[in-house]
Parts: sequence; structure tokens; C-alpha cells
Amino acid sequence: MSLLEDSWEQREEQIYPELFGGTGEGIYPLDASLFKNQFGIDDIDPRWLHYGVFKYAPTSDRSTWVYVTSGMSNSWESDKPEEYSGFGTEFILETNEENDWAINTLRSLVAFNILVSVGQYGDKPLVDYGDRIPMSIEPNISNLMVVKPNQFPESFDLISGKVDILQITGITPEELGYAKESSSEALANKLFESQGSFILKPDRLGVI
Repeated sequence: MSLLEDSWEQREEQIYPELFGGTGEGIYPLDASLFKNQFGIDDIDPRWLHYGVFKYAPTSDRSTWVYVTSGMSNSWESDKPEEYSGFGTEFILETNEENDWAINTLRSLVAFNILVSVGQYGDKPLVDYGDRIPMSIEPNISNLMVVKPNQFPESFDLISGKVDILQITGITPEELGYAKESSSEALANKLFESQGSFILKPDRLGVI
């Protein structure tokens, strides 16, 4: 197989089960309607439809559900290992309960990141640590924020290169204001001190 195929298989069949437990339910892929309805994009690269989200149920060691993207670290453009594989990132989102909105949230973020990568938003950089993204989740979350995982590895290595894990959590309007005045890192520290995790809880009260 090619480097792309080998690293793809390594990520989904070896690394993800080791990190998140079990085999998941299969991937929830991006589709053409997502790009058209949310972003107004009709002309899509067929490769984009191979990106998606896995859902991992609680395990004996973890009581939460974990949603994990797959595809951004695909080495589409290289047939030899690089320092970082593909975009060099994948997203995770952790919840207390099984939820479709978690899948849809990550699918939207992946689609956005793909469009950033092809210049749809000018020179805007790819989603990274500290980013605050307007996306509401009822009843209390107004924005998403990208943090370094505290209870999962910060990265993993594929044969095609390194991949950073970016955890997606949710913040309230008041917390957004605090992050703008201080920093996303300062808010992340407050969230972890208060909550003990970066689990995305739509109904949680703010820490500010």
C-alpha cells in the first residue's frame, strides 16, 4: 500500500482504538450537502468526503463519550514522511452523554478547516490552539474554544508524520469576554481548575 493508505489504516485501526478504546461505530463522513448548506460551496474535491468523525463509547477507564475526527492528518500531497502529516492535527470532543450535535459540530469544523486550507478565506490560518469559534450549543454555550488536551495525549505519531490533538470545548458569553481580555490559555486554566476536564457540557454554568 501507499504511505497515505498505510498511515490512514494505522490511525483508524491501531492508534485510535489504543487511545480511545474499542473500534467505534464506523465513520460519520462529511457529505456534499454540508459544504453547500453551511458554506455555500458547490465545487468540492472528492477527497473531502473521506474526512469524518468517529464516536467512541465509554470504557472501563473512561465514563465519557469521545468524538474524534479522521482525515485532516491524511498525507494526500506527499509520498514520503514529513514532520507533520497532512494538516498535522485532528480534533477531539468529549461529552458526558451520547449526542448527535457532537458529531455535527466536528463535521462542521473539519469542513471549515478544509476550506481554510484551500484558500477559501484568504490567508486565514488553520484552526489551532486558543482559537475561539462562534458556534452556539443550547442552552449556554456561545462559542467553541480549542485547548490542549489534559486527559488525552497532546499528539500521536503516524508513519507519515506527527499529529497534534486539538480538543474542542465550549464557552459561555461571559467566558468569551474574559478570554478576549486575558487569553484563551488563561480561560482554559480556569475551566480545568473548576471542571476538572474539558468535557463539553452545553448546560453548564460559567466559571466567570
